[in-house]
Amino acid sequence: MRLSLRRLLVCPMCWSPLDLDAWRIDAEEIMDGLLSCCCGMRYPVIAGVPRMLSPHLLVDLERDYPTYFESYGDRISRLSHEPPPKARVQRRTQEAFGFEWTWAADYHATNFGDWLPKGLDHQSLFEGKVGLEVGCGAGRHAEMTAGVAKEHFAVDLSRAVDPAFVRTRRLENCHVIQADAMQLPFPKDAFDYVYCLGVLQHLPDPEAGFYALAKQPRLGGLLIVNVYQASRPVVLLLLESARKVTTRLPHAVLKYLSIAAGSVDYGLFIAPWRRLRSTRLGLLVRRLVPERIDEYTKHDFHTCVTDWFDRLSCPVKKHYKRHEVIGWYREAGYTEVVVTPYWKAFWNGCGKRAISDAATT
Repeated sequence: MRLSLRRLLVCPMCWSPLDLDAWRIDAEEIMDGLLSCCCGMRYPVIAGVPRMLSPHLLVDLERDYPTYFESYGDRISRLSHEPPPKARVQRRTQEAFGFEWTWAADYHATNFGDWLPKGLDHQSLFEGKVGLEVGCGAGRHAEMTAGVAKEHFAVDLSRAVDPAFVRTRRLENCHVIQADAMQLPFPKDAFDYVYCLGVLQHLPDPEAGFYALAKQPRLGGLLIVNVYQASRPVVLLLLESARKVTTRLPHAVLKYLSIAAGSVDYGLFIAPWRRLRSTRLGLLVRRLVPERIDEYTKHDFHTCVTDWFDRLSCPVKKHYKRHEVIGWYREAGYTEVVVTPYWKAFWNGCGKRAISDAATT
């Protein structure tokens, strides 16, 4: 955590400014410390990342980072807090994605441009601007965006922030924060752009999550989101039937199950089609090949396996129709709304904030 981050961070509980105690500093990065609010909330800075979490998630930091609490136990009292009834679902989501993006930190699917509005690239969208990414995973998109942005803030709920911090540490304009999309530690109207790719559908209440994000861009700022499509009903039914079992498996077991699924998927379908697609026969049968198989010819086996883990592990997975996503933008007071398909699995949405928060419900 660089000192420059402190100017924009606020308490996600009451939006008050924070006091900072820095206990370990390395090359201008505050590696260990504590952020404190006048409301009584305390947020540890662990391994260079401020942990701006809700009280019921802060308590789990003691299990996730025991060395920090062993080292500074005399300076910070226990963060115990009684969790609300639905908090365990959020914790399971945090654990699933934390395991995934720590194990698969080198995930390198080159599809960032496919998630962005058609006809625009990250250079034209982000150059010279200050923005926020919610759901940064291991930081591959943050690294690209910070390369052109004036300043980029990357947030994730899970321990994925640890590899994201390592990946982007050399970029002085990139800040990594562990925080909840529903309670972000930033003032409203703080950013020129906000993007959230492949995350909202895993929140307990995706629509409420969208409206929380919609308050972050300045007037005229962009909000870019990506959610699952409510399409392919037979495929979704089969997948949801499998997920009733897989979401209850230990993550280490599910990792090997994902490797098995990826091996079948890649070995029997994707790799053969990759060899065939540019041949004369491939050109003749291309229309018969599922779009998903054709899409994965752009990626390697590791990407396929990681995506299988993603499908099978997350506790919450919701799907939406195009008019629903458009409705979110309009209800939040956004104009120039465009929602386009990314093959048959996702909706890419983009809109410009045009009016005040009074229109947001």
